[in-house]
Amino acid sequence: MLSLLKCKCLIGYLWTSAIIAGLLTIIFFTFIDPINVAKLLELDREGAMFEVKVYASIFTFIWFTLNASTYLSHYFGQLLRLLEQEEQQKIERESKSVSDTHLEAG
Repeated sequence: MLSLLKCKCLIGYLWTSAIIAGLLTIIFFTFIDPINVAKLLELDREGAMFEVKVYASIFTFIWFTLNASTYLSHYFGQLLRLLEQEEQQKIERESKSVSDTHLEAG
């Protein structure tokens, strides 16, 4: 089960990524008008709801892309830390075994 601190971090992360996705969506639609793209591709557009659907779908796509990118960065960062810890433990075991053999020989 998620602790309260993890829930707060998750909500804070999702909230900030939603803000960034919103800003990226605004920037994206500053240069690209969905109605013009629909006309170019000869898509069926049913008025204002078409634009809302396009805006919502692009926002959702950008938001999920940001979330996936951040999750993968976090996952691979944890994996790297785990590999570094295992390497450090291996080095410590090897140095301990070497120092034990020196004590026995002396």
